[in-house]
Amino acid sequence: MTVKYALLGLGLFFSSAAFAEEAKADFVKCEKETDEKKKEKCNATEAKRVAKARTSSTLFKPSMLSDKFAGLDDDAKNPFNQDSFYVGTIATGSKDVDAVLASVAKIDGAITMASYIGYLNKTGKGDEAKALATDLIPVLTKLGEEIKTIQESINKIKANPAAVAANPMDVPKIAKAIVPALATVVGAVTELPKAAGALKPIASGAGAAAVDAAKDKAADAVPGK
Repeated sequence: MTVKYALLGLGLFFSSAAFAEEAKADFVKCEKETDEKKKEKCNATEAKRVAKARTSSTLFKPSMLSDKFAGLDDDAKNPFNQDSFYVGTIATGSKDVDAVLASVAKIDGAITMASYIGYLNKTGKGDEAKALATDLIPVLTKLGEEIKTIQESINKIKANPAAVAANPMDVPKIAKAIVPALATVVGAVTELPKAAGALKPIASGAGAAAVDAAKDKAADAVPGK
């Protein structure tokens, strides 16, 4: 998995109430396209990508972020069960590798959840957004503290996948899974603090202007931006 769309102003997600209409809707990533042909191509590309992801991974559950999100685990409520913003976990057959990949999926899920919260806040669901933001900020902060260790584990596996393979036949699968995992973690070095910074005013019940200002400030504070 890769970090999704750099948060796009924390406005990536539509509400879980729109699940039934999702198949008819444009992918959010493609909504910015004004040219209809480009939009159609974008939607087709995303549909193909997500279909492949769904067949090769298992749907990520919000409770994997924190027990406080267990109420969203049902498929009908799970924000990650939307094609536009699918998050999944991958199994390779190696216990050690799968544990690292689960940590990467948690990072991907946390950033994705931040985007969903931003959408709720922008669409008049401030109370729900506030509650979710309050619970997610500690998760984002903790992942930010753990990311260096996760990246080191990925680099170690990438250097010698055969050393952690329970079965030699699993080596190609491990090598293939590690590449996007590393990309997710590298991107998350900047995305995690940006997400946490943008959620703080939502958690405090601030208005949209304050949220946008906090988002910009968080982005400017990230080294290398």
